This record gives sequence, C-alpha cells and structure tokens, in this order.
Amino acid sequence: MSLYKGKISEEFNIKYNYDGPLGLEAKDDGLVFRVWAPEADNVWLVVYESGDISDTTSKTKVPMKYEGKGVFKANLSTCFLGCFYTYLVKRNNDMTEACDPYATAVGINGERAAIVDMKKTNPVGWSEDNNPNRMLSAEESIIYETHVRDLTISDTAKVKHRGLFKGVTETAADDSEIGLNYISSLGVTHVQFLPIYDFGSVDEKKPSFNWGYDPKNYFAVEGSYSTNPYDPSARITELKEMIMACHKKGLSVVMDVVLNHVFDAKDFCFNKIVPGYFSRIDENGIYSNGSFCGNDNASERYMVSRFIVDNILYWAKEYHIDGFRFDLVGLIDIDTINQVVATVKAYRSDIIFHGEGWDMPTVLTEAKPLATQMNSVYTKNFAYFDDVIRNLLRGDNFHPEEKGYCNGGKGMKNLLKSCIIGKRYWSDDSNQLINYVSCHDDYTLFDKFKTASKELSDDILMKQCMLAAGICFISKGIPLFLNGEEFGRSKVNEDGTINSNSYKSSDFVNAIDWNLLKEEKRQEMINYYKKLIAFKKAAVNIQYQRFKDGINDESLMVLGRLDEKQIIIIMNPEDKEVCYDLPEHGYTTVLSSSSMTRPTYETQVIVPPVTFLILKKKI
Repeated sequence: MSLYKGKISEEFNIKYNYDGPLGLEAKDDGLVFRVWAPEADNVWLVVYESGDISDTTSKTKVPMKYEGKGVFKANLSTCFLGCFYTYLVKRNNDMTEACDPYATAVGINGERAAIVDMKKTNPVGWSEDNNPNRMLSAEESIIYETHVRDLTISDTAKVKHRGLFKGVTETAADDSEIGLNYISSLGVTHVQFLPIYDFGSVDEKKPSFNWGYDPKNYFAVEGSYSTNPYDPSARITELKEMIMACHKKGLSVVMDVVLNHVFDAKDFCFNKIVPGYFSRIDENGIYSNGSFCGNDNASERYMVSRFIVDNILYWAKEYHIDGFRFDLVGLIDIDTINQVVATVKAYRSDIIFHGEGWDMPTVLTEAKPLATQMNSVYTKNFAYFDDVIRNLLRGDNFHPEEKGYCNGGKGMKNLLKSCIIGKRYWSDDSNQLINYVSCHDDYTLFDKFKTASKELSDDILMKQCMLAAGICFISKGIPLFLNGEEFGRSKVNEDGTINSNSYKSSDFVNAIDWNLLKEEKRQEMINYYKKLIAFKKAAVNIQYQRFKDGINDESLMVLGRLDEKQIIIIMNPEDKEVCYDLPEHGYTTVLSSSSMTRPTYETQVIVPPVTFLILKKKI
C-alpha cells in the first residue's frame, strides 16, 4: 500500500473529511459499525468469539456498505454482544486487518475490538458521580502525579489487588494509610495518573512495569491494571470504580494522554486502514521523530485533529475525567488544542488542561503553529509545565551534577524572583504555569540533589527538597509534584546506583515502599507538605508586595505580602544560619522546613541553614 505522504490534497479533503459518527454504536435494537477508510475498494467486518488473536476462528464476515465521505457501515444484531471484531480492508489489491481505531473496548493486548454495551459497564452509583472540586479554578488546583502500578505493587501496601485499579482503592490489611487514603490526607485537589489507556509496551498476559507512553488503542482501557485482562468489560468497570473512589475521597482525576505519537506507527490500526495518514511522513517516506519515539502524529490533518478532539471528549464523558495532561503537547498544533479545550469545556467547564510545551524538532506535513510555551498566548485555558523554575531550583535537567538555587547554585536569585511572582519569558499568566520540581521524568527531586552533591547527608538533602517545594508552592501558578517527593522518594537500581529514567525499569525501582513513611524524618517532610498545601489553598490569590532590598547575602531572599495580615517569606539556601531583622515586632512562625527554627524575637529571627520559612504578623 502506498503511504499518504506530505501535505494532503485539497481534493482529498473535500471528498473525504467526515464529521459523523465512527466506531461501534450499540443500540437496543442492533449494533452499528462505521469505519473511515477512504479510497478502500472493499471493507469487511470480521467477528470473532475470542479476543485473543491466537484464535483465528471467525464467527462471521460481513461486507460493509459504502456510505460516502470514505465511511463504510455494517449492522449486526445484539446477539453478537460479548464477541470481538476487526476490519478487513482491501485497497489496491492489498489486504490488511486492523482493530477499530475508535474501539472503546478491546480484547487481550488490544489486537481486536470488543463488542460491549458501555452502559452495562457502569458501577453502582456512577450516575451520581461527579468532580468534587468542580467549583475550583484551574489556579486553585494542586496536582499529585502517580502511577497505578507504583502505588500498590509492593507487598508493603498490604492490599489484595497489588498493582491494579482495584488496588488503588483498597485499604491496607493493617489499616495503615496507603493509596487513596494517604493521597487524600495530603490535601491535594487532583490526582494525576500516568497513562491508563491501552498501551502496547506491556504484555497483558504477563504484566510488567512501564510508564505506558506507548499508545495502542486511544479509546480503550489498559488491561494490565485489570483483574482480568481477557474480559473487556472488567477493565472498564474497574477503572470507573477507581475514578469514583477518587471522587469520594475529594480527589479530582487527571488523565495523562499521549496524542503526539503511537507505539508502532506502521502497525497502528488507523495507519493500517488509511496507510500513513495518522503520522507525519515526508515525501521520501521518512517518519518524523520529534517525539524521539519513532513517529509523530499528524494533528494538522483534519481527521487526525478530529480524532484527538473526539478522544478527549469521550474520556471526559464516559469516564468522568476531570483534567488532561498532554505529553509533548508541543508536537500538536494550536488549532487542535484550542478545539479540544473549547469542545470539552462546552460539555464541562470545570475540566483542566496542561501539558509539556517543549519545542520539538518535528516535520509537519503542512505548516501550522504548535502548542509550545512560546505560543502559550494563543492557547488560553491551557497550562504548560515550567522548566524554568524547575531548573533554577534543582539544576538543569540534562546536567545531573549541575546545582540549583536550593543546593548551592549561584547567580539565580533575580530570575527566580520573576518566577515566584508569576512572570516567565514565555508567559505572565499564572493560570498557564505548572510549577514543579519533580515528575515521573528524569531523577526524583531527592536523587537530583544527591547526584549533584554526593557528599551530603540524607538529612541535608531532605532540607533541600523542602526548600525547593516551599518556593514552588508559594510561586504564582499551579503546583504539581510526583508521588513520593513529599517523603524523599529515591529510585535505586538493584546494584545500588540511582535510576534517572525508570520508564521500563523493574518494580524494585518503581514501587512505593510504604514502610518508609514510618520513619520520623519522612513524617516530618510529609507534615511539612501538608502545611504547604494548606497554605497554598488559603493564599491561592497571593499578591506579593515586594522583595526585601538591601540584603547583603548573595542567596537569601525575603518576600512580603500584604492583605488582611502581613506575611514575610524567607528563603535561606545557605549552609549557615542567618539572622534577619524584621520590620517590626510581633511576628510568629506559620511554617518552617526546619525543626530547628528558633522562636522569633521582637524584631529579629534566626533562620537555620537550608530553610524555607513563613512568618505572620500577630493580629
């Protein structure tokens, strides 16, 4: 089959761009199947008893009728519910069989679509389920990033369904605080899960660890997190139960979506049906690789853009998702992102959007501006991860031994001041700023500081982590942090070395060891984060009056705020204590990252080494 390469002709677009329904529609009186297969000679609907492609026995093969605009349609009776199907496409004497690109349910390893009535997958109480934080603005969000398998795969979680959707919702056998009980106790508003759609990097027959940034079926649920990956309905219901459990704990749910590339472009079902249309391929047949994953999705093409919008709206509607984090959104054009936001917010205005707006070296099939940080002014209601504040606080992401403000880096004070008040070189809209110092990518915060300063004790490294978190949280914008950042999480390989990219490492590296939380130092960190979160909630619209001028110390920063109370924030990254003169008497400590903070005196406070401190004027 010849590939669709470069720019699609206007004649093709006029003839085949289509806005009607696609995929399976399960009605009370029958099943309707529609697939977009422009320029195909014939298409057949092939129905199987099994969802496993090792079983090649088909139940029926039905010729599909051409309906126009590139769409083929077939009808079946509801007696086929519970079966599986594919499309067999003939084009230029070539035959190919593929899963439905719009499949909302799939069999084992996602090779065949499943015929499921989605209404029957809803758990009890689903119709009453909703976003517990629907009244919050985007800037009032506090986001906690985690991974389904990470949370409970360790035997220290003491749950029955380790590493599964059900495990996330369980209470530990010894009633210790893990999973959702623990996350909700922190006070965060949103829990963000790494990919939960069907991805191709894990064999569902024998699950292993992977972050899941390898899309295979965008509308379907990943089976390796299900108690029975052979049952298409089980994974759907169990995910809905997990989402509903999050909502009951006061946690909104953010879904990590990867709409910039696919697991295997040549084998991706959309590309098998419409060869190469979904991907950016140049006139020489070379796949663009701005994602560094082998291919880039051609969002600039009409039916790909429509697919992306349909996909996000589907997850919002069917699974009650409250927010979407876009992986490498800088590879997607701004028209598509704006259409996603407008369409989904028209359905539910409380849904939030953010992503990685890095400028990646993609090769577009036609020129369109992309959703990068520098184009943020064109994508209102969409926030971007801020690598500026991350690198300033912890050191450059790509240079492990480089130091940031919190661990001895110099010359960063003025730029960091701009970050704290919400001004970046690419945006000064705090609703568009995701402030973070760690996420699933790269080193954990603790490990980054340890790599840069191998000689320091864990106690000092934890203080550096708390200082970084304090600055991140009080900065204008939306704070996000990785599961475990709040207790000094480290990712260590079996040989004792630090792991900087654990996307397909073992459970030994990635699993949360819940026993660590029993340690006194880690409990101190957790309690500090809880206070930070509470402060952020109470002061989300914080307006800073000024930074204190005339401080001789090269690194010490002092920030003042005036509203109904006067608050002073002091940041000391040095390995020495600092005596700071207060503007007047009557201040008390609101929050300190150091248990050694001395009491405030009439007009003076002693700030310990590596400390973040908030003082409040007594009423």
